[in-house]
Amino acid sequence: MNEDELPAIEQLLAINPGKTQISLLQECETRIGKTAVYNILKAEGQAHQPNFTYWVTVVQGPSKKAVKNKAAEVALKHLKVGSMLEPAREDSRAPRLFTA
Repeated sequence: MNEDELPAIEQLLAINPGKTQISLLQECETRIGKTAVYNILKAEGQAHQPNFTYWVTVVQGPSKKAVKNKAAEVALKHLKVGSMLEPAREDSRAPRLFTA
């Protein structure tokens, strides 16, 4: 199945009532034997209107420590030295930040 044949997230949510994007990702993790690592990059804004930025990496390994180290390695490859929040370069494999 190529990327063009994959159903849109909206379609998956419509045919799976009561599920969220997170629960769909967790099911996918189970099927492929990988683990998603969620990291909060920043929390800013006022208390009544906060804004959060998360980074999600999907990796696999023989232990939690190995997976955490692999996730850190992936993150470091996409970050500049001296700035832990800016992408090092434009890379189609680099994670993208989306606004919810």
